[in-house]
Amino acid sequence: MEQGIVESSVSSLRHITNWDDKHSGNESEGDRAGNGEIKYLGVTPPISTEPPKPADHLASEALMRDLIALAQFESDSERKVRERLLSNIAQLVSKFVHDVSIKSGMSEKVASEAGGRIYTSGSYRLGVHGPASDIDTICVCPRHIFREHFFGEFRQMLRDWPAVTEISAVESAFVPVMKTVISGVEVDLLFARVNLAEAGDKLDIEKDEILRGVDDASQRSLNGPRVTDMILNLVPDVAIYRTALRAIRLWAKRRGIYSNVLGFPGGVAWSLLAARICQLYPTAAPAVIVGKFFPIYYQWRWPDPVMLKKIDQGPQNMQHPVWNPRLDRRDQAHRMPVITPAYPSMCSTHNITASTMSVVRDEMLRAMQITDKILANPGSSWMELFDKVDFFGLYKTYVQVIASASSQEKIKDWGGTVESRIRTLVQDLENTDIIVTAHPLIYGIPNTFYCLTEEEQAAASQGELSEAAMRRKESDMEGKEYKKVWTKSFFVGLEIEKKPKDASQSRILNLFYPSKRFCAACQGWDKYDEMEMSVILRPAKRSELPFYCFPDGQAKGKKKTKRGTPSGFADAGVDDSMDGQGPSKRPKSALGSDDARLADGTVLSSHSAPIEQTPNGVPLLPLRTPQPQMASGSSYPLSAHVPTANDADPVPTNGNSVMPDMAPPPAIQGMKPLSSESMAGFASAAKGVTTEKELEGAGGSNAAGLMVLNGSG
Repeated sequence: MEQGIVESSVSSLRHITNWDDKHSGNESEGDRAGNGEIKYLGVTPPISTEPPKPADHLASEALMRDLIALAQFESDSERKVRERLLSNIAQLVSKFVHDVSIKSGMSEKVASEAGGRIYTSGSYRLGVHGPASDIDTICVCPRHIFREHFFGEFRQMLRDWPAVTEISAVESAFVPVMKTVISGVEVDLLFARVNLAEAGDKLDIEKDEILRGVDDASQRSLNGPRVTDMILNLVPDVAIYRTALRAIRLWAKRRGIYSNVLGFPGGVAWSLLAARICQLYPTAAPAVIVGKFFPIYYQWRWPDPVMLKKIDQGPQNMQHPVWNPRLDRRDQAHRMPVITPAYPSMCSTHNITASTMSVVRDEMLRAMQITDKILANPGSSWMELFDKVDFFGLYKTYVQVIASASSQEKIKDWGGTVESRIRTLVQDLENTDIIVTAHPLIYGIPNTFYCLTEEEQAAASQGELSEAAMRRKESDMEGKEYKKVWTKSFFVGLEIEKKPKDASQSRILNLFYPSKRFCAACQGWDKYDEMEMSVILRPAKRSELPFYCFPDGQAKGKKKTKRGTPSGFADAGVDDSMDGQGPSKRPKSALGSDDARLADGTVLSSHSAPIEQTPNGVPLLPLRTPQPQMASGSSYPLSAHVPTANDADPVPTNGNSVMPDMAPPPAIQGMKPLSSESMAGFASAAKGVTTEKELEGAGGSNAAGLMVLNGSG
C-alpha cells in the first residue's frame, strides 16, 4: 500500500477519531438522516464500498492457505467434541437448577420451568478459535440460584463427571470462574444470576433490561456473550470478518502483543479493532481488511477512541457506569481506548502502558511494510507476517521475575498473582531514569529443578542455580536424595537511553524502588504465605539469561537491524565479553553480587531490593503458551475457499484426529434433548450463522442450532 493511499485513508478517518458528545447517544447516524434506513454500520460512513478485485481474491486465498497450513482451524472430529461437550454442560446446568429448586421447596412443575442456560463468548463464539483454544462459557441461572450453589452443588456435579480431569475454582476473582479440563478441552465456567424467576428458552440476554437488578460480577459475566454477539451483528460480512480476525489474532500472538493482563490488547480488543475496519470497508476481501488494518491503526490519532457504535447510556434508572473520559479521570488516562459496544460500554484496553503502546505501534509498522509487499504480489505467501518475534534477541538488558511456591496447587494461584502485577512493574520501570521502554514477555516460563542441597534450592528460587544443575532430569536423580523446585519466570526487556557522548561519569540503573514496590504488591495478596511462597526481581544482561530462554540454549548477539520503527529499539551497548558466565559466576566487585555493568559504564542494580528465600520444594505446573505449528498427518487443499456471508469455515481433514469416547455426566441420564434455541446460545460462528429473516423464510426452524444474528446493534 502506497504512503499516499495510507494518508488518504487516515485523512478520511479524521472526522471519526474526534471524541465528542455525538458519539455518546442512543440514535444512529442513519436515524438522524431522517430516511428511516441504516445506511451503514458504525459511527461514520464507510471509507470505500468498492467490490473486491481478482487480485484481492488471490491474496485472500493465499492467506487462507497459510492459515490452514499453520493449523488455525479445528478438524471435524474436534469440532464435534466441543459441540457434544457444550451440549452436556447445558443439560447439566439445567439439571443443577432443577435440583437446587427442588431443595429450595419448589414444586416439580416450577423447578422444571426454572431453566438454566449456557452461552459462549470470546474466540469460540466469534468462530476464530483453533484446536488448542479454550471455551469461555457463561452459566445463566434464575434469581433463586446463588453463586454459593454454583461453586458448591454444581462443582460437585462436575466432579462426578468422569470426563472432567481438572477443576479449580477462583471464587475471589474479579469475574469468579471455575477452570476445568473436560475431555482434553479447557473450559472456563462463569456464573451469572439474573433477576428473573425463569432462565429458559425464552431468555434474551441481548436486551439491556437483563442487567437490571444483577450484581456486578453477574453483569461482567453476562457482558461476555453480549459484547461478542453485538460485534457479529455490527460487521457487514461475518465470514470475511472471521478470516481477517484469525490472521490478526495469529499475528498478534506470534509477535508477542496479545495479553490484556500484561498491558497489551487482549482478545476482545483485537476483535473490536478488526470489526471497525470491516465497517469502514464493508465489501472488501479478507486480505484487504488485513492490509488496511495496520496503516489505519498505526496512524490513528490516539487517544481518540475506536467504537463500533454510539455509546448507549442504557435504560432509565440503571446505574452501571459507562466509559466517559469527560466525566471520569480514570477514563481520561486510557492511551489506546477501544470501546465495547454493549451497555455498559467499557474500555477493553485500559491496561495499555506507554511502553506496550510503543511496542504495538512498532509491530504495526513492521506488519504494514510486509503486507504492502504481499498485496503488491497477489497470491504470494503471508508467512513472513506470522514470523515469531525473537524477544530475547531484541534487547541487551532484561529484568527477570521469579515466582516460587511450596506446592503445585499454590504455584498456580501464586504465579497468576505475580503475573497480574507485572503490568504495574512495567509502569514503574517506565518512570525509572534512563529506561526508555519496558517490554514484557507475554507468558511465563516454567521450570522444574532437581536440587541436592538446601543451597541449590535457594539458588533455584533466586535464579542463581548453575546451568549444570538446571539441566538435571529426574532420571539423573535415581538413588539420590533430592528436592524438586518449581519456578515460573517472567521477563521484561529494557531499552536503555543512550549515553551522551560528552558524559564522563558512569550512570546507575537503580531498580531498588520498582523492585521493592513490586515485591510488596505481590506479598500483599490475601493468600500470600511467606513460608510457602517467594518472589524475586533481578536485572540481567542478555548473556546472563538462563539457557532455557533460547531455542538452542545459548544467547545470540543482538541483531543489528532495528524493528522497522522510527523510534527504533536500540539499546545502550552491553558488554558481552562475559558470555558463558551464568548469574552465579559473575565476578565479585564493588558493584555487589546483584549488580552488572553496561558497556557505557551504566550499572544495573537491584542490590538493595528485598530477596525472598524459598523453602524446600517449590512445585509448578508447566503452563507454556501453545505456539501454532505446521499440521502433521493432515490433508489440506492446494487452494483454500474463502467463506463469505453466513458460510461456515473450512474443515481440514486430519488423519490423526480421533474423536475420543466421552461419557455424558451421570446426572443428565434420561433428560430430553436440548432445544434449537438453547443450542443457538452456545453455537460457534465458525459453524455458520443465520438471521431472523432467514429463519422466518424457513418457517422459524433452526434445526442445526446455528447462531442467530438479529441485525441489532
